[in-house]
Amino acid sequence: MKKTIVTVTVVVLWASAGVAMGQGYGMGMGTHSSIALSAGSGLGGALNLTSEQVQKTQALRESFLREKIPLGNELELKRFEMRGLWMQTNPDEAKLLAKQKEINALRAQIGEKAIKNRLEIRKILTPEQQAKLINLRGRLWPSFGRSCGMGMGYGPR
Repeated sequence: MKKTIVTVTVVVLWASAGVAMGQGYGMGMGTHSSIALSAGSGLGGALNLTSEQVQKTQALRESFLREKIPLGNELELKRFEMRGLWMQTNPDEAKLLAKQKEINALRAQIGEKAIKNRLEIRKILTPEQQAKLINLRGRLWPSFGRSCGMGMGYGPR
């Protein structure tokens, strides 16, 4: 009996330690909800943005978020509805496919708004800053939601 209790205790402690140490599925370490475009730090510091450029980029970012947040909320509701459809005993294929089309349309809208926002921000930059931006990340534009870190995953490995 003691052996069973000790074994169960060890297993529970081991499992709870794994949960306590892990971050679960999520954005991973070092992610940010917005890009650092202040004049003295982050990407803004590397590009030597003027205070006027910082103000313009922040205004564009805020307007983008004001447009994106309602779409994101609607997208989350559609995902919730999709889960409800999957929870049914006999899921209706037509309803699932229709809901997936709605989800895809919302994702496309958010993606288009993000591209337009990034292009508007690029218009604020000087040609030298644009060239520096391309060289900084080795691609045309850094991802807006994640400025650094490990990205999507289960936390530290």
